Amino acid sequence: MDDRLSLWVSGVVLLSASTILLALLRLKIPFPLLPFLTFRFDEIPCVIAFLIFGFKAGLTVALIEFLALNLGKPYHVLIGPLMKFLAIISMLMGFAAAEKLRKSKSREFKRFDVAILLSMGIVFRVSVMASATFILYYILFPKLYLPFAKGLLSRAMGLSFSSDLELVSILLLLTSLFNALHVPFSLIPAAIIHKIYVRSLRRSSIKSEASASKGASF
Repeated sequence: MDDRLSLWVSGVVLLSASTILLALLRLKIPFPLLPFLTFRFDEIPCVIAFLIFGFKAGLTVALIEFLALNLGKPYHVLIGPLMKFLAIISMLMGFAAAEKLRKSKSREFKRFDVAILLSMGIVFRVSVMASATFILYYILFPKLYLPFAKGLLSRAMGLSFSSDLELVSILLLLTSLFNALHVPFSLIPAAIIHKIYVRSLRRSSIKSEASASKGASF
């Protein structure tokens, strides 16, 4: 195994362990308008994997988390982890699409690059999750989810609904807002950590070059 593949594997393993640990710790911030939706810190390692190693690494970390969550209790089996997996993957797909718009192909991201990633991540994630939410709430399990959502919105916001379609429309609007906000929540901390990582690599590279030049002078 060469050094680059070894680094990729070790990085993915470490970030996968981090995202599973954060999921099991249930570190989250409720979305005020729909408290059953929560901003979760365990998405950040998936984004870090993407920024450092690329799309395949981010996908691998997200897939490992999906499999692990179906064995644990942070979510209901299958549906919860699947919706979360779709949210992360759609966001990463947006990031991958944004990379094609970047002039530089390096893994170093400047502010303009982060802005493109942010924009495309929001577009992809909101589009995919709006479709998934509509299918889940209105087509597959309306009797399971709609009464719960109706009661929650009635109590929290004093809203009344003339039809299930109107209720679903409000839900789609609120979940789209949540998913749009979750992209910067996941991306910005990951971008900061990535920047620190790149700087540490530069410093270690400079030190190695300095040591090599000193050795060559003797």
